[in-house]
Amino acid sequence: MRSPTTRSPVTRRALLGSAVAAAGLAGAAGTAVGQSTDTTVMTQNAYLGFDVAELLRAESLAEVREVTGGFLADIEPDLYAARADSIAASVEAADADVLALQEAVLLRRQEPGDYGTESGEAAAEVVVDLLDLIRTALSERGLDYAVAAETVTNDFELPAETDDGPVDLRLTDRNVVLVRSDRETADPVTATYDAVLELPVPDSDLVSTHLSSASPRYRRQQAAELLDALPDDRPVVLCGDLNSAPGAETYDLLTRSFADPYTELRPEADGHTCCQAKDLRNDDSLLDRRIDTLLYRGAVTPTAIDRVGHRPTDRTTAEIDGETVEVWPSDHAGVVGTFELSASGSASATPSPTARATGTARPTTGTPSTAGTPSTAAGASGPGFGAGSALLGWLLGAGAWLRRRTD
Repeated sequence: MRSPTTRSPVTRRALLGSAVAAAGLAGAAGTAVGQSTDTTVMTQNAYLGFDVAELLRAESLAEVREVTGGFLADIEPDLYAARADSIAASVEAADADVLALQEAVLLRRQEPGDYGTESGEAAAEVVVDLLDLIRTALSERGLDYAVAAETVTNDFELPAETDDGPVDLRLTDRNVVLVRSDRETADPVTATYDAVLELPVPDSDLVSTHLSSASPRYRRQQAAELLDALPDDRPVVLCGDLNSAPGAETYDLLTRSFADPYTELRPEADGHTCCQAKDLRNDDSLLDRRIDTLLYRGAVTPTAIDRVGHRPTDRTTAEIDGETVEVWPSDHAGVVGTFELSASGSASATPSPTARATGTARPTTGTPSTAGTPSTAAGASGPGFGAGSALLGWLLGAGAWLRRRTD
């Protein structure tokens, strides 16, 4: 078993799905044509809290049960709550208008587990809801953010062996765009990529769908899909965990049409965002590559760019079994950028890009399900992208990569 203070050579992204969530952000109320407004965007990989990539090394169903049982034993809800509060503190300090979250995980359990039986009942007892914890922490700070777009990247259930017998663990991973309540949004869209890899569980008929691949080829295909879907007639800010660093092929593909504020405003800064130890308890930062980014194109000008959650003073404490532990907010640093958005540079309203939509998926067994038909989020409403429009915020999970290499 790997030490909890070391990093896995394969990221959890090899098991987690890739998806896009997007919502247009309208300009501030009263903004006149020809005026400009500043918008601050923060992207943060919130981190599942454990190394799901260990499942990739499991060679039998018994090993899957053992690994999943270890996950369950290590889950500490109070630690998730402390990390959520640290993320909320960064949002408050940044005064962000938009918060793009990746790995906003929902963990549920069922005891006794019925994996492999004819029951097929989904685990429903909530163990951790990281999105709810973050929103609660924001609210406790007097901050009001609404979910503008949300997509489920993966939703699967695994069997676990525990001291108390068999338990099922359901992992639902979500990408979310939160927008400050005093900003209006329009045309939310959620989608998954066509370029995906499916993972069968050994000795089982379980297949988890919409999975990213550790293959650079899949990352490039997903990036190409994203570029095809993004509008080219309005300002766009692309934010998220790209899983590809400057100089790597996927990053280079995206930056053929997008600019990177870090290279413009802080060319001498490394801006590393990945990755801390998997248990988050390392004293010295282990960040050594920049894969979380804010990219932009169109009538938008970056005025500031920085990281959050990367300093030792950003670590938080929690009481676990009578012991005070200190951890980083996430294994990724967040990135915050401020953009001047020119109202006069906005294009007239056009339909949202066609997207392959996802709903809240049930745990998948047997034959993998297929994607739904193109659609926008249910109940979506709001102003179109006209004069005064400001931002199309995209949340990207662009596939897996090997931690100790880039494509």
